[in-house]
Amino acid sequence: MLTSVNSVPLINPLHYPTAIFTAALVLVVGVRVFWLPRWLMLLVAVGIALGGSWILHQRERQQSPLDDGALSREIRELRQQVAFLVQAAQKVRAQASRLLVDAPDLDLLVAVQEVCDQVQNLPQAVDQRVQRLYQTRFDGVLSVEDLEKQLAQVRRQKRRVGQLAGAQLDQLEATLVRNIQYAQMGQDTCIAQITDLMTLVQNTAGVLQQLQNQLRTFDIHNQQQLQELGRLSETLQGFEKQMTILVNRP
Repeated sequence: MLTSVNSVPLINPLHYPTAIFTAALVLVVGVRVFWLPRWLMLLVAVGIALGGSWILHQRERQQSPLDDGALSREIRELRQQVAFLVQAAQKVRAQASRLLVDAPDLDLLVAVQEVCDQVQNLPQAVDQRVQRLYQTRFDGVLSVEDLEKQLAQVRRQKRRVGQLAGAQLDQLEATLVRNIQYAQMGQDTCIAQITDLMTLVQNTAGVLQQLQNQLRTFDIHNQQQLQELGRLSETLQGFEKQMTILVNRP
């Protein structure tokens, strides 16, 4: 991309053969068919080449992220997994609501409900994340500075959570460190980030399935089941926090 004196971006027409061909065709037709002055048609052709390349460039920037082959497959799979996750969260929430009728003061069930409610917002958040990733592919590799900010956020959060949630955040920290290394080498981290998010969605779906199985036969007076519910609830909350960090990256 070129840059004009007044900071308006000028696109290199040589990157867009269609614009060059159209400009050349107009030049030939204007000069040889309509006998227009060569200097005038030259100016018109240059304008068409520059304007046409700019329009084509803007169209590329507005393309759906699904137009890219490898990234497209990952995004389609991620959206399918997110849809399944939302359905699972709805089922778990319904089960927790039924149990709360008999145990309205059981905070563990309320916590499960709250996380399931937050999962409902995940499809929109993922769509927004996908658009930012696609924009990143045009504007360059995600900056190391942005990734380091996310890493600092994760490390701060680790100091405020329990051991189980901290162990989960360790995994996210390792992922961010790896992506920083990729970015430092100038590699595209888009697919890696989608894969990381998909793995997290799958892990969350597994916890929701365990919760669903447990809530079917849950006894609010059984201490062992209460402890297991607490463990699963904490795990689910940890995954939800990780997802929040991943989908809200710059």
